[in-house]
Amino acid sequence: MAEKQLTASDSAEAKPDDAFWRVADTFIASANEQAVEVDRGVVSAGFAYASARFNAFVIASQCGSKEAFEAEKAAAIEYFVTQYKLALTENVADYQTNFDTYINNASQ
Repeated sequence: MAEKQLTASDSAEAKPDDAFWRVADTFIASANEQAVEVDRGVVSAGFAYASARFNAFVIASQCGSKEAFEAEKAAAIEYFVTQYKLALTENVADYQTNFDTYINNASQ
């Protein structure tokens, strides 16, 4: 049940001009701003923790009851882990392809 509710918004990822990309860009900009004064590893860990905390809230709030939450939490965790792995794999491949542009030009 929770997994279906969570995946119902997956179509948002297909539209480059929708709220999904605006939200993602806002979070990335915030992380980049924090990384000016805080170690990138700390920013990354904080970002991951905040995402996990918010997603726990999303899972619980969509379940409607403690019993439903208990029944759905494993599937919901698997969903979020899978989505993160897909996104990380895609972005690592992008950085591999564009390493000189993204990294070497940024340090000059």
